[in-house]
Amino acid sequence: MDEVISSSHAFQQRLADISQQYDYSDICWLPVRHHSPACAAHALTRLAEFQPDIVLIEGPRNFAQHLPQLQRANVVPPIAIYQNSSYFPLAVNSPEWQALRWAGEQQLPVQFIDLDCHTQDDEQPQSRWSDARILSSEYSRQLQQSLGCRDRDELWLRLFEQQTFASATDFFRQVLLFCAASRLYYDDDTLAQLGDVAREQQMRACIRAAQQQHQRIAVLTGGFHTSALFSYADETAAIIDAADDSYLIRYTDELLDAHRGYDAGMPYPAFCRWLFEQHGANADDWTLYLLNQLPKLSFIEKQNTFEHLNQLCQLRGVQRASCFDLFDSLGSCLLKQQSSASDYQPWQQQLRGNDLGELPADSRQLPLVEEVMQRCKQAKLTIGAPSRSHFALYEMTDSQRQRRQLLSQLLVLNLGFASYERGLGAFYSIHTAGKHESWQYQWTPAVEVALIELSRQGATLDDIVKQHLANLPADTLPQLFDKLVLSLQLGCPHVVDNTQLQQYIDDCSDIQALTACFIKLFSLSKHPLFTSNTLNDLLAPLWRQLSFHLPALNQLDDAEALQLLLSLQAIARQQEQSLQQPWRERLQWLIGHNQHKPSFWFALKALALDLDNDPPAPLLAELQQYSGDHFAILQALITVVPHWLNRADGLLPVLNHSLNTLDDHQFVEQLPKLRELFCAMDARQIDGISHTLGELNQWQQALDWLTQGLSEQDVQQGMALEQQLQQTLTQRGLSAWITH
Repeated sequence: MDEVISSSHAFQQRLADISQQYDYSDICWLPVRHHSPACAAHALTRLAEFQPDIVLIEGPRNFAQHLPQLQRANVVPPIAIYQNSSYFPLAVNSPEWQALRWAGEQQLPVQFIDLDCHTQDDEQPQSRWSDARILSSEYSRQLQQSLGCRDRDELWLRLFEQQTFASATDFFRQVLLFCAASRLYYDDDTLAQLGDVAREQQMRACIRAAQQQHQRIAVLTGGFHTSALFSYADETAAIIDAADDSYLIRYTDELLDAHRGYDAGMPYPAFCRWLFEQHGANADDWTLYLLNQLPKLSFIEKQNTFEHLNQLCQLRGVQRASCFDLFDSLGSCLLKQQSSASDYQPWQQQLRGNDLGELPADSRQLPLVEEVMQRCKQAKLTIGAPSRSHFALYEMTDSQRQRRQLLSQLLVLNLGFASYERGLGAFYSIHTAGKHESWQYQWTPAVEVALIELSRQGATLDDIVKQHLANLPADTLPQLFDKLVLSLQLGCPHVVDNTQLQQYIDDCSDIQALTACFIKLFSLSKHPLFTSNTLNDLLAPLWRQLSFHLPALNQLDDAEALQLLLSLQAIARQQEQSLQQPWRERLQWLIGHNQHKPSFWFALKALALDLDNDPPAPLLAELQQYSGDHFAILQALITVVPHWLNRADGLLPVLNHSLNTLDDHQFVEQLPKLRELFCAMDARQIDGISHTLGELNQWQQALDWLTQGLSEQDVQQGMALEQQLQQTLTQRGLSAWITH
C-alpha cells in the first residue's frame, strides 16, 4: 500500500502504529467491505488458518436469534434481516455470510456485537452499514484521481478484487490500512454525530466480554471500525441489549446493487457472486467464465473480447478483469458507432442478476407473509421475476376472479406488489366498455416488510382489508357508494351496511349525486365483476329518490341537465320492464307541473315523444311559432334527440327555415351557435345533412364541403382515427381536449 500512503509524516506514523497493532494482536481481525468477494474468500482462508473458538460479527446483537436458520443448508441468499426500517442484507459473497456459515459447519459459537437499530435515533437506519465513509472520504477521492479510476467502486476493485496477495493476513492488513487512512480524515465530533462512537463502544464491550470466556477470537467488522476496536481491553461500558424484534426475509440482487443506491453494496451483485465463486481461478479461466455468463455473445465475439480484455488488464496492471474492464472491452469490440448508456443495459442486467432469496418452508412464520405467499400460490401468481396477469372480463372463471380479488386487495393496501394499468381510480370508475384488464406484479423484499408492518393492524389479510375499508370516508352518498363498489371487488361485501346505505339514499337531495350514483350503479350492475344482486337491489330505491328530486334539474347548467336527462332516458329504454313506465310518468309530470326554461321544456317534450315513438311534427310546429331564440332550443333538441335530424319531418327543415329568416348580420351572429350544433357530428352525418339541405333548398350543386379526391374509405379511416384519438385522450385523463 506504499503507493496510497499520504505524504504527511504524522499520517504515515499513525498508519504504521495501526499496522503494528494488527500484526501483534491476539485477535484475528477481519476488516471488510460489506459484500466484497475478495473479503469473503480471504475471510474463509484466515478463519481456517486461525481456528478461532468464537466468531464475532458486526450486526445487532438481537440478530443472534436467526443463527439457527441462517446456518441451515436450505437457506439461499440473497436474504436480509429486517429491523426497525433497516435491512441487513446477506449475499453469497458477503464476508458475514461466509463467516457465520463456516462457524456453523465447525460448530463454533457466533455472536453479533453491534447496537440494535433503534438505539441511535440520530442515525438513518438504512445507512448504518454504509461503506460511504471509506469510499467517499477525501483520501479515497485523492486515490481515485491518482490511479485514474472513474469512481470509488472501480478504485476498490482495482486495489483489492483484481490483485493477488501474498496471504490472507497481508490482504486484510492492506484493507485495514486503506480504511484507517480514510477514517483519519474524520474528526471525533463527526464520528459521534454519525453514530460510530456509540456503536464501536458496544463492539469493544462485546469483544472484551468474549475474551473473558474464549482464548482465540475472530472479529469481522466493517474496515472503517476495526482500528477503533483495538483498545477493547480498556472498554468499561456495559453491553446494551435490546428486545426489538427482527425478521428474516427474502432479498434480491437488484436491491444489493450499489448502483441502485445501496451504500453498503458492491456494483453488479451477480458479477460479485461469480467473482467469489471463481476466486481461485487463474486470470484466463476467470475471463472465459465471465464471458460464458453472457449467452448472447457469439463464439467470434467472445474470442475477440477475450483477447482485448487480457491486453486491457495487462495495460492497467491488474491480475483479473473487473466489470468495468469487461464493459470497456465489449464496447470496443462490439459497438461500431458512438455508444450510449442503452447499449450496455443488456450486459449490465446480466451482471446485476435477478435472484430472489429462498427460505425454508418450515422457517419462522412471518406475520401475514406466509399467508399471502400461500394465497398467491393458490391463485397461480408467480413469486419471483416480474409477471403479468391478463383477464378477459366477460369470460372470467372462478379461479380468475380469485386471482383478481387478491391482486386488488394487495393493490389497495399499497404494498408495492401489484399495479393496474388504469390505476387505483379504476376501482371506483370501472371502465364498463372495457373487456380486458392487464395487471403487473412482482414479489420484492419491500412487499414482505410492508406485510410485516401491516400485521400490527390485524392477524389476517382479510382482517386488514376490512379495516382499510372501514377507515374510508363515507360522509356522502357517492363516498358510501364508492366504498361499496370497492368492497365488492375486494371480496368484503358486508363491510357496507345495507340499512345505512338505504338511509343515505333516503336522506340525499342532491340531484347530481343521486344521478351520478344511479348511472354508475346501473352500469356496474351489468358488469361481470359484480355477479351478486347487491347492486341490482339498490336500483329501485335509488330510482325512487332520484325521481322525487328531478325538479331540481332546473338548478343545473343547461348542458349538464340535458346530458343527465339523456342518460336517464337511455337507462329507461334498456330497463323496459321496470323503468320505462315510471320514467314516462315522471316526464309527463315534469312537463305539466314545473316552470322550465324554453330550451329545457322543449327537451322534456321531445324525450316524452321519442320514448313513445310519436312523430315530432306537433312539437316542431310549436317551435316554429316560438318568437324567442330558436337556436338555443334547437341545440337542446339536437342534444337529446339527435336522430331527429335524419327525419323528413324532423329538425333539419325547422333549422333550415330558421336560417332563411335571418339577414346577413344575424347569420354571422348565429355562426358560433351553429358550429356548436354540429361539432359533435362525424363526417358521415355532416355529409348526409349537406345533401338534405341541398334538396330542401333546391340547390343545383350540392355543398362540396369535403376535399375533392377523398374516397369513402378515406372518410372511414379518418373517423376511426378520430375515435381512437378520443379514446386515448380519455384514458390519459385529457378528455377536456376533446371538442364537444
